[in-house]
Amino acid sequence: MSTFEKMDSDDSYKKLTSECPADFFPNQDLPYKDFINYCSSHPSLCFDFCNKGDANYCSSLANYVQESSENTYYSEALFSKACKMGLVNACTNRASGLIKLNGESSLSCAVKTFELSCSKNDAWGCTMFGAYLAQGKGVARDFDKALKVLEIGCQNGLEDPACQSAQHISSQIRAVLTQK
Repeated sequence: MSTFEKMDSDDSYKKLTSECPADFFPNQDLPYKDFINYCSSHPSLCFDFCNKGDANYCSSLANYVQESSENTYYSEALFSKACKMGLVNACTNRASGLIKLNGESSLSCAVKTFELSCSKNDAWGCTMFGAYLAQGKGVARDFDKALKVLEIGCQNGLEDPACQSAQHISSQIRAVLTQK
């Protein structure tokens, strides 16, 4: 049985994708470990490790599946599972997927999840939360708060894509503020 067939036969994955990640957001933040290359060669083993409770294998398999499959259900379900197990960056990824898949209808859930991810110092969570604060979408517009959380988006250095996006958004906010 393929990994996808195993997921299809497990109702817990369907349930996870129907819930908002903010509703089961972890109290802890597990350290992230990248097993994407391993999962690209051994998806079935990664799925087994995921089901045995290793959030990093769930997330790494989700990242691999996201790049290799057109069916987004599987990556979103795996990100949800990793989030529920305590991997905060998986919560951020799931919230991004919600917006990509459902648009405005999932904005409230996604922004709440980004805010929670940011509270755990997840760089992409803060970048995404800052972007929505700046736009006033899903949350009240607050340029000052946006600039503060966007700084956290750069905690991993200037070369990090989260930081590059955060800097771009920050410069747009400053441009708007100087025009006032």
